[in-house]
Amino acid sequence: MTNRVVEVSVISEDVLPGVLKRLGLYGHVVSGNAKCYICSEKLTLDTIGAIAMINNKPVLICSKPSCIGKAALITSRARQATSKSVPRIISESGEKHE
Repeated sequence: MTNRVVEVSVISEDVLPGVLKRLGLYGHVVSGNAKCYICSEKLTLDTIGAIAMINNKPVLICSKPSCIGKAALITSRARQATSKSVPRIISESGEKHE
């Protein structure tokens, strides 16, 4: 079994509506049109388990542990892919080659 470290920011229930409004997602949730990005389950303010950034867009995740875990894995892989820089080789003369 492999242990993973996942960074989690917490949002309290009383500030959740404001956060959703800033992200442009509040109307979708209260109108009943919001769905979990992973399993497509309909979401309410009470069933949102996470907000993730996927492809530079905020998406909602339900409170199922399996969906939260999958979303964490997706965002972690995306973060790794974008943080990889082009390998640079520095020769003995000090020149940088990309």
